[in-house]
Amino acid sequence: MDALIQGAYELGFTLSARQIEQFKIYLTELQRWNKTYNLTTISESAEIINKHFLDSLNYAVALGEDGEILDFGTGPGFPGLPLAIVRPQSRFVLVDGRRKKTLFLDYVRRQLDLKNVEIIHLHLSQGNARDVFEQRFSAVVTRAVALLREVVPVAESLLKNHGVLLFSDAHPEPEAITAELKKWPELTLEKLEKTKLPGRGSDIYLGMIRKIQHETS
Repeated sequence: MDALIQGAYELGFTLSARQIEQFKIYLTELQRWNKTYNLTTISESAEIINKHFLDSLNYAVALGEDGEILDFGTGPGFPGLPLAIVRPQSRFVLVDGRRKKTLFLDYVRRQLDLKNVEIIHLHLSQGNARDVFEQRFSAVVTRAVALLREVVPVAESLLKNHGVLLFSDAHPEPEAITAELKKWPELTLEKLEKTKLPGRGSDIYLGMIRKIQHETS
C-alpha cells in the first residue's frame, strides 16, 4: 500500500491507519468478487491503486469542504467510495444500474463501516432524477458513463445553485462540450485541466461544469 499512501499524500491526503486499513479491505474484496462477477477489467493490485483509487482521490481537489455528492454510474465504487473514505464529513450517494455492482458496494460499505455512504440500484436518467431525489447535490461526480448524453441532463436537474459536475477524460473535446452545453443555459464548462496522477503513465483531464441559476424578474 506504499504507492497509495505516497500517491494520496501527493494529492493532499495523509491517510490515517484506519483509512489505510479500509483501502486494504476494499482492494481485497474487489479482487475477490472480481473473480466471479467481473466488476472491473483492472485486477492487479498496483493498477487498482493507480487507476482506480488514486484516480478517484484526484476528484477531491475540486470538491468543497462538505456537502452531498452524487456518484453517477459508480460501477464498483469509483470515484465515490475512495472519496467517502477520505471525506467522512461529506455524504455520498452512489448510483448504478447493475445489480451485481450495487450488491458488491452494499457488502463493502458494511465491511468498511462507512456511515456516510448510501447505495442505490437505479438506471438514473433525466426522466426519473427529480422523482427519485428530493434533495439537491453540491456535486455530481462521474467516470464511467457518457458525459453529454447521460450525465449533463441529470446534473442540470439535481445540482444545487453553484454546484459542480466533475468528470475525467483522457481525450476531452472542449469545443464539443461547450457546444452541447448550449442546450443547458445554466451549465458552464468552468475548468478542464490536465492532471498528472501519481503512478499513472498517461495524462488525465479533470473537468468541472458549474450550475448557475439565472435570476428571473
